[in-house]
Amino acid sequence: MDERTPFLWEQYIGRMAWMVEFTDVRLKFKTSAPNSEDTYTRKFVTLLDEKTGQLINVTSRFVGKDPDLREQPSGAAAETQLRSEEEMYYGLPKGEPKLTFLSALETVLDQGIGSPFLAKEIFGNYVMHSRGSAPQRAVWVITLRGLPPIPAHGPKGDSIPIWQRNHMRNVIDGETGVNLFSTNSPQPE
Repeated sequence: MDERTPFLWEQYIGRMAWMVEFTDVRLKFKTSAPNSEDTYTRKFVTLLDEKTGQLINVTSRFVGKDPDLREQPSGAAAETQLRSEEEMYYGLPKGEPKLTFLSALETVLDQGIGSPFLAKEIFGNYVMHSRGSAPQRAVWVITLRGLPPIPAHGPKGDSIPIWQRNHMRNVIDGETGVNLFSTNSPQPE
């Protein structure tokens, strides 16, 4: 079902889910600049827990070849990386999100790092989350993959491969719609 969500992947093994597909989607937001448009025609796949109806994830995968678009890390590998940064996912929030997935994507466009219009792939999770000593809260975790690479600076900046610089994970407060932080962690394996 979903073996890539850190901290939650094990509970999904062998569970049944409803899958809802939305095809021929081109993103458009109220706040985007005039003439801004989605670079890709997308298919979004939404997984819902069969028993509870809770959202497990929303994905839009790239169809094509890009040697710099590496697979996302496994749930276990991502978990290890996030733990080292004192970040944790605790489970799925109870109840419906106040902020929709599309509103969270718009927040990424307005306040985050990376443009959903330019991302080859988009992954969304609505989870209970904390970082450091912050209390748990419901957040949207929006990962944009296949972005134009983030410039690398410093004396050895040229040696950082594109596949380590072409993705960004934005964490959006599910209540307020504020972008809490953006990071390119976890890295592909």
